[in-house]
Amino acid sequence: MKKVWLIAVSLVSMVILLGIVGSVVLSPLSETSNSKSASSVLGSQPSDNNSYTELLHFVERLMTYPGTPLGKPVAILPGELPGDLPVEVPIPNDAEVIGSLVRSDNKYEHVEIILDVPEEPNEVIEFYRNSLKKAGWNESEGFYPPESGGFVSIPSMPESATFCRYEREGPSLMITAYTSDGEKPADVRLHLDTDPRTSICKERFFGPHGTDRAEKLIPLLKPPEGAVQRGGGSGGGGDQWESDATLETELGVRELETHYRNQLIDAGWELKEEGSNSSFTWSTWSFTDEFGDDWSGILLVSELGQENMRFLYLMVHMVY
Repeated sequence: MKKVWLIAVSLVSMVILLGIVGSVVLSPLSETSNSKSASSVLGSQPSDNNSYTELLHFVERLMTYPGTPLGKPVAILPGELPGDLPVEVPIPNDAEVIGSLVRSDNKYEHVEIILDVPEEPNEVIEFYRNSLKKAGWNESEGFYPPESGGFVSIPSMPESATFCRYEREGPSLMITAYTSDGEKPADVRLHLDTDPRTSICKERFFGPHGTDRAEKLIPLLKPPEGAVQRGGGSGGGGDQWESDATLETELGVRELETHYRNQLIDAGWELKEEGSNSSFTWSTWSFTDEFGDDWSGILLVSELGQENMRFLYLMVHMVY
């Protein structure tokens, strides 16, 4: 948990501090209109040509973990990629580099890179899956627990993936991609760790985890545009998982069933049977996972007796 906290804090801090540094570059402190506000931030010290250097030094110290020897500073690179990465990290051709941060102990490095990519988050993750697989990386479940599948509201959690260059050794590359309210570009974060002592590749095995296999078979099911998800939840065990939600929408049950049906089909599920009336629809599904195990599922969409309120339910279980 400590590592997760440090990563999260450093990523958030990086965005804030890159914004500070960028504002200094775009608005020189020597300008009269900005000198008063700049002085209040910098302790009323006079502005001069060294202000940018001093601010950058302050940011580097602020981003350095307490107790780290001062002879090993953090390198902050606004608008740039590190020039001497120990491993090649693919960057989408249409990406805008917001900046990078490098922590080094003279032997290993922790590198964080922020990009804007004019693609959907799932397209960004797919780019890295294809690129890194060709380069010999293996996808792992990573340090973070897998995201729960099932009915989700928008905005959803970021798309993410973790890769290891060598099993149980590293280096590791963690990737998250997120859009605010579905608006492009995607905010993409890359975290490269070359230290085998702290690599998440030591902490996770490749392959299935029996306690959460059912959960991972259900895709994230997003509501149609204009619909508002009022509540719901997901849960289950290793061989069964279910998800439910209450939705406020003008769409009828058949239109809603079609919306979620398409997402299940895109995730590889096969429709078996279906039925409906004016207030209720049902459909049954089947799926064969990568280990050859068969799964069965049922999707229900129903009116709730209140105007524009619908109930959603999905359950999957392993077939023995």
